[in-house]
Amino acid sequence: MLYAEVAVEAARALDRETYSYSVPEGVDVVPGHRVTVPFGRRTTFGYVVSMGTEQPDVEVKPIVGAGAEPLLLPHQVALARMVADHYWVPLIECLRAMLPPRVRSKGSTGEGASTRQRRHSRLLEFATAAHAEPQKPILTAEQQAALEVISANQLTLLHGVIASGKTEVYLSAAEAALAHQLRVLLLVPEISLTPQLVERVRSRLRAPIAILHSQLTELERAQQWWRVRRGQADVVLGSRSAVFAPIPRLGLVCLDEEGSAAYKQDRTPRYETGWVARRLAAVSGARLVAGSATPSVVAYHDAQRGDLALATLTHRVRGQDAEVELVDMRDEFAAGNRQPLSKRLLEVVERTLQNEEQVILYLNRRGMSTYVMCRDCGKSVQCLGCSVSLVQHAAGRAQGAQNQFDGLVCHYCGYSRAMPATCDHCGSRNIRALGMGTQRLESMVKRIWPSARVLRLDSDVARGPDAYFQIWEAFSERRADILVGTQLVARGLDLPAVTCVGVVDADLPLHFPDYRSAENTFSLVVQVAGRAGRDGRPSSVVVQTSNPEHYSLRCAAVGDYEGFYAAELPSRKAFTFPPFADLAVLTRSDTDDARAAASAREAAESIAAGLLKDGVEGIRVMGPSPAFMHRLRGEYRWQVTLKGLGLERARHLAPRRGWSFDVDPVT
Repeated sequence: MLYAEVAVEAARALDRETYSYSVPEGVDVVPGHRVTVPFGRRTTFGYVVSMGTEQPDVEVKPIVGAGAEPLLLPHQVALARMVADHYWVPLIECLRAMLPPRVRSKGSTGEGASTRQRRHSRLLEFATAAHAEPQKPILTAEQQAALEVISANQLTLLHGVIASGKTEVYLSAAEAALAHQLRVLLLVPEISLTPQLVERVRSRLRAPIAILHSQLTELERAQQWWRVRRGQADVVLGSRSAVFAPIPRLGLVCLDEEGSAAYKQDRTPRYETGWVARRLAAVSGARLVAGSATPSVVAYHDAQRGDLALATLTHRVRGQDAEVELVDMRDEFAAGNRQPLSKRLLEVVERTLQNEEQVILYLNRRGMSTYVMCRDCGKSVQCLGCSVSLVQHAAGRAQGAQNQFDGLVCHYCGYSRAMPATCDHCGSRNIRALGMGTQRLESMVKRIWPSARVLRLDSDVARGPDAYFQIWEAFSERRADILVGTQLVARGLDLPAVTCVGVVDADLPLHFPDYRSAENTFSLVVQVAGRAGRDGRPSSVVVQTSNPEHYSLRCAAVGDYEGFYAAELPSRKAFTFPPFADLAVLTRSDTDDARAAASAREAAESIAAGLLKDGVEGIRVMGPSPAFMHRLRGEYRWQVTLKGLGLERARHLAPRRGWSFDVDPVT
């Protein structure tokens, strides 16, 4: 008798991973099949994850039915197990994440491949449009050397400066894989999947392309998914969820803009695409090349110690570096300028508009990113035990406190203090919480330059499947003069007429309560500065800051990644942050604040006691502390943070009901 281990849909909230079922004669299943099984008093769907002939210790029920073909490939089932173990989620959640909603609901009937749809999203139109015969560029010596490194290693980090031709290296490596009848997966951050890139990949590789992207309709996602599963696409181009695409004979995975925060999934399973891509390469045998001008500190550290091969591109293949100027906003304030735009930035924008060239104004206003800063010395209020800024908390509750309070809290260790009346560094009373968003900036720009055509690009306006591309298209066709935006304007835009970039407040990510704040500051400034000077015209980048002496900004101004890495690594080591430790954030939500705080305190004590009892060393339990977004959708949230190596050793001690887990958190 043949038996199958099945991950069952109806058991998603239970701790048990799989259940055993017998396979009746006439039912042909393999790992990856979607099956109908009895579960309790009803039938439900599940996914076969393994097969065997050894009879289970308990009486089992038979599988009721199975799809005509397996939905998932064997290497995907193995990958799902890895993701489930690392991110502390049930296996069934990882299997579900590998299937578009329409495929999950309809199984293997193929109804998702209906061709009755008449209107398609813009990305699909660009993927299938006619194209001119491409001119294959001649590779530079550095690009050729990078290809040799990629061909000799399974895992490669491609560190290339802005406009150094990283995409051409991906495409050349893809050509080599296609020549061996292997398929290619090209992953980009959500914000970088532009029609420009789709057209380039389509014309350069001359191979059938599938697009997997959250901005497609559910029907389109199902259609594209089925094309991939049935081997009808040789190249798969997509955002983070495309890492789970069912690609037969996968030979190459390209991860563009490695380290981008857009690669982190914010819903269960909260995976990081780069981590999953490495495991995908391991289980499929494919090569992985992860590239960026600003790789994450963790990835670069892995390359330095030999876990990843390192290929470098140190020279631009076109254009020239823009001149980057740091403007000290403390001097502006002392001179009586209370406006968020410096006199220098106003001058550069005015000159650019007179030259009939384009401007990008970048403001990284991320949600409730309020911080407390002294306007005289530019210092923010820091945690005593962590290398992060404290966040102003109104009507919160400090760790161990019995009463509500207004004050500052560290979201990593739970340290709290009252809002200071004077600056700890210089004694000034000119200390306050600051913050401004892109909408206010857009209005201000329109008042200052009433004749300029202004567009705004952020998550508020880029809603809907084609909204982002309509704004991008209008700006690329020069139907606007100034583009105001968040990180959506920082990557993926190749706009020759942009000769001025203004970073309105470079300190916003620097003060964010995140151990990666300096890394994010460096990365975003370098990336947005790279939007200027693409065609060789003289260009200017004005970076406004109250901390021009900070190493992340000094290094970003000259594009010195190695200098930034050398300055950042000691603080990571001193405070035991990645790459010297792993993090897991456990969050408890409840409509009652006191109940959520009590549950978090009990969990922290229980985990600490369990680690001591089991003799587990090298894992610290920190907190509880209120979450950065303390109240969300009517519920209060409290967190317990685990820090150390081998955090999977503590998984069995973690609480379950009412809790969510975020392993390897990005923010």
